[in-house]
Amino acid sequence: MLSRLFGISILIVTFSSNCLASQNLMIFCGAAFKRPMEEVAVQWKKKTGTEIFLNYASVPALFSQILFSKKGDLLIVPSPDLMEKALTRKVVTRDSIKDFAYFVPAINVLKGNPKRIMGLGDLGRGEMRVAIGNPEIVFIGALAVEIFEKCLVTQEERNQLRKNIVTYAEDFSKLAMFLILNQVDAIIGFHYLSEWYPDKVETVKLRVTQVQRIGSAQVGILNYSSNKQQALTFINFLLAEPSRSVFKNYHYFGTAEEAFKFIGARKPIGGEYTIHPDWLKK
Repeated sequence: MLSRLFGISILIVTFSSNCLASQNLMIFCGAAFKRPMEEVAVQWKKKTGTEIFLNYASVPALFSQILFSKKGDLLIVPSPDLMEKALTRKVVTRDSIKDFAYFVPAINVLKGNPKRIMGLGDLGRGEMRVAIGNPEIVFIGALAVEIFEKCLVTQEERNQLRKNIVTYAEDFSKLAMFLILNQVDAIIGFHYLSEWYPDKVETVKLRVTQVQRIGSAQVGILNYSSNKQQALTFINFLLAEPSRSVFKNYHYFGTAEEAFKFIGARKPIGGEYTIHPDWLKK
């Protein structure tokens, strides 16, 4: 989905000595799963007595870190096509990959919706401050651009909305913080963000025709893992209770059918979309 998924500078990952202990796990995790994964990590430690070290970032940054360090145990991404890119580079074990949550793009606004944003068209109003994920490297940023290009009828509407984009976020957590800190009036995020910050964020659903595709959380074991059996045990833990309840409490969907029911129609899960240069971060 991202036009230059792996064309970024390599980032250095520093592993603590604790992380390298035989039964502790290092998980490279897309930032869209930060809040529930932190709770899952606590429950895992209570159950096993071992630590999970979670490294959050955009998927391209995670991929670069993995390739550079050649360490780590698991990778979690928000879309099957992103996991497929990891597979083509022999980073992940194919038969270990599992889906465990689904989510839908939406408009996120501040609690109380002070700007009275009721739909996509309102993001183009003259006074609006909008943020999106950097569409070159952030899954939701690419989804946002696809929505804009396919659902805003005229070039004038698209140009006005583009003018209202005041910042691009390098991962989903940072995108959310732009809204939380009142630096923007709205973001194109995911339907569950109001459950990350129930006192600060509201979700405005997109129309059924405006949702182009949805995300699917996938986890897989890294070929570099020296704890493959423990990593497999964690995947089974992630797919079972109480982990499923954690994601449900944050309003992630447990199945694709639940997501389609929320939208009101079936939609593609992940997939490629070419970003027009006009939308790329300046």
